[in-house]
Amino acid sequence: MMMKYLFFIIIMFLVGCKEQDLDLKIPYAGDKLVLWGKLQANLPIRIQVTKTFNPVGKIPAEVTVNNATVVLYKNGKEYITILHSGKEPGFYTSDSLVQAGATYLVQVSAPSFPTAESALVTVPLALPDMTAIRTRDVVGQMNHQTPQDLISLYFTKEDALLDRHFSIKLTNYYINDTLSSYPYASADNISANEEDCHTWGIEVEKPEYNDILKAIVYPQSRVFLMSNQCLPAPAVPLKFYVENGTDLNSTIRALKVIVRVGVISKDFFEYAKIENKQPEGVDHLVLPPQKALTNVKNGYGLIFASNEKTIELP
Repeated sequence: MMMKYLFFIIIMFLVGCKEQDLDLKIPYAGDKLVLWGKLQANLPIRIQVTKTFNPVGKIPAEVTVNNATVVLYKNGKEYITILHSGKEPGFYTSDSLVQAGATYLVQVSAPSFPTAESALVTVPLALPDMTAIRTRDVVGQMNHQTPQDLISLYFTKEDALLDRHFSIKLTNYYINDTLSSYPYASADNISANEEDCHTWGIEVEKPEYNDILKAIVYPQSRVFLMSNQCLPAPAVPLKFYVENGTDLNSTIRALKVIVRVGVISKDFFEYAKIENKQPEGVDHLVLPPQKALTNVKNGYGLIFASNEKTIELP
């Protein structure tokens, strides 16, 4: 009797594990341009252009678009036209600097694609009046094996009165390298319990060629984003722990920490908040289409703006 039961279980297991082809009828609106660009005050213009592809079938080896024409409108008037330089795949750059307080619109056209156009984006004019303090070699809350510093950030009362969104990025400068510190928020931050007005975003760094992969890679860094709604009182800091050591023995310490704080477009804050909540991992192999925020008409992606300053902490 036991053998019959075991045989039945084995048969059921084999039937359950049989491979089957699923005919997924996923709607596709056709190839469209995807725009991504942060218009940062006082920095050169830099726009990335890629394209969508059919979700059914093979994934294309290359999605960058290098034959587009990028036109920027500034304060309602045509300002500059950018063609691809041939240097960085998919990136369109200009030496013209982004002006704080100006309003921009990005229009991109390319053969066989509908012309994509961003929403109007205004570059923030005012910067937060913030101070920062670095406390070395504290008892950290994460990765206790590594030495950590505590970065305390104090915003002013005026920052809490305006309807603005902020970005905070911490970078360690070592003797031979520069690394995003991947900060950990302190558990006793006031903003830790206000999930609707803060989130973590990802910022793509300048592309670089990797000798091991034999390809161009796009390093990423972690950025803390928050609304002024959850700013603490001026005497209460936002606190972040940053690892301070690059080698196994942690003998190489950061010479300084750079705090980059800025005012960002609300669109980028909302985009990051949605992306940060998307389910990932092997437990979510089959999912319905996930939400994505875009401010591009006849295409996808995000064009947003920021105005930032840096504070050096030796």
